[in-house]
Amino acid sequence: MADLLRPTRNTLLSALRTILDLLVHMPGHPKPLWPGARYTDHDRDMAVERGLQFIGHVAANPQHFHEWGFDLLWCFFTISNTARNVHLREMARGIGQERARQWRQEHVEPPADDPDELTGFVFGVDAAERLLSVHDKALQHRIQNAAAHYSAVDFLEFDPKLEPPPADIPEFCPGCDLRSPRGATTCQKCATPLTFRSPYNVWQEALVITYTGQIYGVHLGASYRDVLQWISSMRPYPERTRLKLNEAEFDDVTYAITHLIYTLNDYGKYRLSPAWLPQELAYLRTNLMEAQEFRDSEILGEFLDTLRAFGADEGDAMVRSGTDYLLSRQNPDGSWGDLGDSDIYNRYHSTWTAVDGLREYSFHQERLLLPELMPLLQRPNIGRTKENPTA
Repeated sequence: MADLLRPTRNTLLSALRTILDLLVHMPGHPKPLWPGARYTDHDRDMAVERGLQFIGHVAANPQHFHEWGFDLLWCFFTISNTARNVHLREMARGIGQERARQWRQEHVEPPADDPDELTGFVFGVDAAERLLSVHDKALQHRIQNAAAHYSAVDFLEFDPKLEPPPADIPEFCPGCDLRSPRGATTCQKCATPLTFRSPYNVWQEALVITYTGQIYGVHLGASYRDVLQWISSMRPYPERTRLKLNEAEFDDVTYAITHLIYTLNDYGKYRLSPAWLPQELAYLRTNLMEAQEFRDSEILGEFLDTLRAFGADEGDAMVRSGTDYLLSRQNPDGSWGDLGDSDIYNRYHSTWTAVDGLREYSFHQERLLLPELMPLLQRPNIGRTKENPTA
């Protein structure tokens, strides 16, 4: 009998939770976000809604959606799936479902001749199906067949089953946009000098790609576990002040840590215990003010939303400082970041991370998405090697 009643209990609990959220967020007399704050809860809610509206306008542009639709869909899904504010959640779902239907109409077959395009296709189809609560098993099978033709190196530029994230992968050529082989110092096509990607940037992208493949159900060259296992070699994290890291190097380390947290807690679905990731939490607390010094709203938003994943809220002095900074830096059009930036990715992504840093989350419980991976987080530090000296 208890098993028969469980779905009813779950439904009732879900309905009660929704009603409580609605009551909490009903319009009323605005309250300061904390004692003495210059902004209220209404100011914050209006700011994040205006930010989401800006992102929706970007997604409604056919050119922008053609280029970044897969990423924009993930923005709308994660907000609709984890926002505590019911109105914000429904806004994101409504915008996202409209764009998801468009994406599915425009993307029928997986790309067959480019692993990067196939990765983007997987990102898009996974987010679109989640927004629409559908799943095309036949399409998934076709994607699996397409992915089987590629190796881990094709998808990730290294094989995490064999080595940690390397330091000899060149950036795309700034002159002709060609991808050169590992170790190349000049472009093979136009002889332009090349720089190397940070191992932390390589690790971050590999975490996201394999996480997405795993939750959708397709093997993109390696498993998420294969990539996560190198956490002990990425620790201890470089100290910006001691090593005099520039802003780009600081960003690479920070984004690796924030995306480690996102992929471990299913992008805001679960709360994480500070005891599970003490080194990552210490990095966030030590370096949050650096983001404000760089006047970087994008990375500050990621600092804030990952701190919230560990239970921090407006009672925390660092969250207060970051929240106050972001609310004071919103642009008239609802966005964050540089109004003069011609790169639309920078415009919408800075806005997305600011929205995520400001909003409240409806965490389900304290757990990892994949609890069986906990032993990997508890391995002792190894650190970067001489071959990978970013440490």
